[in-house]
Amino acid sequence: MKNRIIEIENQKIYVLDELLPFEEIQDFFTYVNGLSFYKHERDDEKDEFPIFSVDFEPNVFETETYIGAKARALVTEYYCDAYKLNRSYINMSCYGDVEFPHYDCDQDSKDITVLYYVNQKWEYKWAGETLFYSNKDTRAAVLPRPGRFVIFPGNIEHTGTVPSRICKIPRYSLALKYTL
Repeated sequence: MKNRIIEIENQKIYVLDELLPFEEIQDFFTYVNGLSFYKHERDDEKDEFPIFSVDFEPNVFETETYIGAKARALVTEYYCDAYKLNRSYINMSCYGDVEFPHYDCDQDSKDITVLYYVNQKWEYKWAGETLFYSNKDTRAAVLPRPGRFVIFPGNIEHTGTVPSRICKIPRYSLALKYTL
């Protein structure tokens, strides 16, 4: 397992690779690729450019999918088992979409976000990084590598960037939001 820790303002972002066998990455991607997405996900209430997404019932997702179970185990390992999965959904971004920097919770909250990059293949030239900010400046970029998990406090400003023009497939990212 490859691990990387990024620190922003004394908060840790965990980037975790090689936690799932390729067959599980591929099976989940195939499942997601067949879902019906709706254009309604907004970074905030002023966002005029919603992107396509699909929501899951949090308790069902966590208990009946191996991705949900793995995310629960990671939250317990890196934080604690008192967190409750509040929301689970997948965003689908394509070249030409618009996404904005945002926070997943209030600044004084202790909420945790787990991202899982769903695509079974991703070329670094396709871009689509998740950017993390501090004081309106980029502090870290995480490429959406297949099967990668990223765990971070939801009060860190971030954005999922859209794929570059040479990318001909959607960028899928699963977001799991945990609250105390």
